[in-house]
Amino acid sequence: MNKILIKLLPLFVIYLIFSQNVNAQDAATNQYKQMGGVTGLTEICYKTKDLELTLIRQIGQLFYTQPEMGEMMFALLYAFYDAKAVAMEKKVIWNGTTQSYNKKQFDCNNAADKKLIKQFELQLMNNLKSQG
Repeated sequence: MNKILIKLLPLFVIYLIFSQNVNAQDAATNQYKQMGGVTGLTEICYKTKDLELTLIRQIGQLFYTQPEMGEMMFALLYAFYDAKAVAMEKKVIWNGTTQSYNKKQFDCNNAADKKLIKQFELQLMNNLKSQG
């Protein structure tokens, strides 16, 4: 029994390592989709791109300091701009928990919706700034 466990241990460790990487990448994709959606809505409602510009600056620094991350960052940027396009067309944002876009459309003429969009933007920008 011990021999079997010893033989399976390396396989189990490899599985854990790869499953954590996949989960981390999924989490990052969800974050970038959410940022893309919020950016699309702030562009529509406020005519600003503050979150997008902050993100692009950080990605530029990452490309400079860690060029080996390029392929992953291009995939994340694709998710960002795809979600931004959906947000601008349908006025919705990505919800990583449900793995779908929200059903309720945001309305730039609704003060509560505009306030919520601005809060999302500020929260995401603060998160980006604290990471960078």
